[in-house]
Amino acid sequence: MIMQTTDDQKELFVVVDENDAILGYRSRNECHHDKTLIHRTAGVLVFDGDRFLLQKRSLTKDTSPGKWGISSAGHVMKDETYEQTAIRELEEEIGLRGQILTFKKTFLERTSIESEMMTLFICQSKGPFMVNKTEVSEVRFFTISELIKEMKNGSVVLSDGALVTLKQINIL
Repeated sequence: MIMQTTDDQKELFVVVDENDAILGYRSRNECHHDKTLIHRTAGVLVFDGDRFLLQKRSLTKDTSPGKWGISSAGHVMKDETYEQTAIRELEEEIGLRGQILTFKKTFLERTSIESEMMTLFICQSKGPFMVNKTEVSEVRFFTISELIKEMKNGSVVLSDGALVTLKQINIL
C-alpha cells in the first residue's frame, strides 16, 4: 500500500546555482524530480554534550519516509533566509523555540533524488521536544558509537541527506 504524502507538492523552493546565487523558484515536485535543480535547505543538529539528536521521518514524507535524519531540516521558501528556515523548522518539527543557533557550514548536497544547497546550524538543548507527528515519528539522542553500532545492525537507517550531512561535519 502506498501512503499519500502530507507534503505540499506545489510549495515554491528557492533554486540556486553551485555558488548559491538565486536562479528562480520551482515547486517541491519539480525539485524532487529533477536533480539538476539545486534548491536551498537549512538544517539544525541539536547537541546535548557529546550526544546529538536525530529524528525518524514520518511515513508520509515525500522523501526518505521512515528513515532517520538530522534533528530538523527544511526547504528555504521564497523571501526566507537560511536562518529563518532553520528556526521555523526547529519549532515546526520538534517544538523547540528560542534556541541560539550557531552557523556550522554551507555545502552542496547531492543525493540519488535531489541536489540541495544545505546550510547547517547547531544548537544545544536537552528538550523537552514536542514532536509533530505529521513530520516526525520519533526523536532520539545518539553518541557517535551508538549510531555506528545501530547502523551496522540495521536498527537505524539514515536518509541520504543525513549521511552526507554527518560526513560533512566528521560525525561519520
